[in-house]
Amino acid sequence: MTGKSEKYLDLLNTEQRKVVEKIFGSILVLAGAGSGKTRVLTYKILHLLYKKLATPSQIIAVTFTNKAASEMKARIAKIINLPIDRMWVGTFHSLSLKILRNHYEEVGLKKNFLIIDTDDQLKLIKNICEIEKIDIKEISAKYFLNAIDSFKNKGITFDDLKENKYRKYDQEIRTVYKIYQSELLRLNSLDFGDLILYCINIFKRNKKILQKYQNSFKFILVDEYQDINPIQQMWIHYLYQGHKNICCVGDDDQSIYSWRGADVSNLLNFEKNFSDVEIIRLEQNYRSTKNILNCASSLISKNKGRYGKELWSDNDVGDKINVNGFWETKEEAIFVSEKIENLIKDNEKLNEIAILFRVAAHTRSFEERFINLGLPYKIIGGLRFFERREIKDIIAYLRLTNNLSDDLAFERIINVPKRGIGKSTLSKISSHARMNNISLFESAKQSIFKTNSKAKTEIYNFIENIIKWQKVHKNFDHIELAKVIIEDSGYVDYLKKEEMTSNNPENLTRLDNIYEFIESLKDFQNLNGFLEHVSLVMENISNTSNETLTLMTMHAAKGLEFNNVFLAGWEEGVFPSQRSIEETGNKGLEEERRLAYVALTRARKKINITYVNQNRYSFASHDYNLPSRFISELPEEIININDSKYIKENNFLDEFVDSNIFSDDFVSPGRKRLLDNSKKKEIEWDFNQDDQFDNEILHGKKVYHKKFGYGKIKNIDGDKAFVNFENNFSKKVFVKFLKTID
Repeated sequence: MTGKSEKYLDLLNTEQRKVVEKIFGSILVLAGAGSGKTRVLTYKILHLLYKKLATPSQIIAVTFTNKAASEMKARIAKIINLPIDRMWVGTFHSLSLKILRNHYEEVGLKKNFLIIDTDDQLKLIKNICEIEKIDIKEISAKYFLNAIDSFKNKGITFDDLKENKYRKYDQEIRTVYKIYQSELLRLNSLDFGDLILYCINIFKRNKKILQKYQNSFKFILVDEYQDINPIQQMWIHYLYQGHKNICCVGDDDQSIYSWRGADVSNLLNFEKNFSDVEIIRLEQNYRSTKNILNCASSLISKNKGRYGKELWSDNDVGDKINVNGFWETKEEAIFVSEKIENLIKDNEKLNEIAILFRVAAHTRSFEERFINLGLPYKIIGGLRFFERREIKDIIAYLRLTNNLSDDLAFERIINVPKRGIGKSTLSKISSHARMNNISLFESAKQSIFKTNSKAKTEIYNFIENIIKWQKVHKNFDHIELAKVIIEDSGYVDYLKKEEMTSNNPENLTRLDNIYEFIESLKDFQNLNGFLEHVSLVMENISNTSNETLTLMTMHAAKGLEFNNVFLAGWEEGVFPSQRSIEETGNKGLEEERRLAYVALTRARKKINITYVNQNRYSFASHDYNLPSRFISELPEEIININDSKYIKENNFLDEFVDSNIFSDDFVSPGRKRLLDNSKKKEIEWDFNQDDQFDNEILHGKKVYHKKFGYGKIKNIDGDKAFVNFENNFSKKVFVKFLKTID
């Protein structure tokens, strides 16, 4: 120890110090955005060591990333001279692995067991499906993998798994899960989800081992507590039962990861789950201006599922929040780029500027603009638009249709979506092409009769489609050509199925990317012009710069901060996401609002919010967007709203008011003005009403859903229906979003 008394406590504000000096019992720290939670956790550990209340090995601190764990250790090491190698600091998974290495026999493992990666998991599942004669074209290996992972995150072993006749592919899931776990044990392996699950099993089976760890850890600290899932909560609770000293730091207003298993109810039920509880709020924000904080606080106050806190700051009042509406995305991108150029003129660094999106697909128009202007940018947590898998696939289809000699395009798409054309068949086509000095496409035509019947049929259909698309291209423009290709190739159905069978957030946005791609074609007179443009874009984006502006989704922005933040795409249906509202009702709406809160609190100085009236995905419809309901929830006195000419002048008023954009009722500023002008009254939607659906909808009724299409009701559970949709997928949706088909 340095011996420099307790001067470190003087670096803390009153509430932070209260957290640090509160030693025993259960502490829930509600740490608002920018309130210094990392400092609090670090100094609490320091205080326990300084006061000799615990040795390093008697403290266990759980973080959500290995990086956060390393940083915490490094901070402590800078202040004290004690060795901290024995301190248990890490993620749930890394700490569980540490326990498993000591007690592997308890769960049937041998020494030097392996942790397999995703690729190996998929290979194993595919092998199981082949043996069990399960068609992986019907039920993908990823679907099984996601289902198994979901069970493990909830602490559900195969033995715990109960039959669920309403769950899609229930019998197949049960079969694969059972064999999968048996095979892992046979191979002396486990997957990532097993790390915590096996640890829990050891605690359940062997009381002596459990008591050993309960007695060892006098103090438990948990970061990002709002993001833990059910099995992580179980893990914490087992260890807590020893000394019952725990300090959990989190923010219920920043719980935005339910789609990956996080459950904010763990935080909201803290007083029920632990004893001798004290709740301490860290409400002083050191990051943002007063106006930004007031804006964020006003918005999040609309949520009911929260403890409640009020952020405040000693910082300047700052600028008002600017809200600007535009007719189309190009205008939006031009406005933002001009604002950024003005910031640069005022000596702002590009690294201090970020653009946040609800949907990753919306980066496209901005990327185009920045490339043209020579503004260097980077995308956090994802690929640039033209680098995304689905975009490269569709471009390959267009390239091959435009040029039958494009072998690279042929190789990319010949089996996308999967057509049963394997490596062996492709190898034969390639060999024939080399021997005869012809293109792969021409070789495929000539090789049809030399392949097996299944591949023969698929190759024939593929060739016929390409020839047909060439004819379409002669009679129609490149935009229509792209639409035909996307539909005829089965690519849309392929993405829909992938979306339904995956929890991967990237898969949930691939269709959006396709629709955005169609929009991008409208800027070019012909296909050649577009393909040339793409080539130039790919060349330009390869250039790097030390200083870049940042583009990312709101989810990816959590934990980051910038001087200037642009929040793009604040349109109803986009943000809040219609998908979230349809699938989880008010719960989904509140999570979307928490996401807005996170986005707002990333900014230190300035915020610009933008929205677009023209439907971003007009490929599929001609609806119009209205400003997000979240804009109406911002305090009027600290925002500047500059509505688009469309809103101001009420062009297409009748069409706008009568359109189904109003189906999910709410009141936003733009809509309020529209409705006032049209003298129409609307009722604000109450998500808690139980009678908002058509009672005439019965079992077996044919229905239509705006996103998922046509289907038939299999079962009704309260206000939700389990529907078998076309294209062989089933989903539970709110009845209020279904229309009956006579």
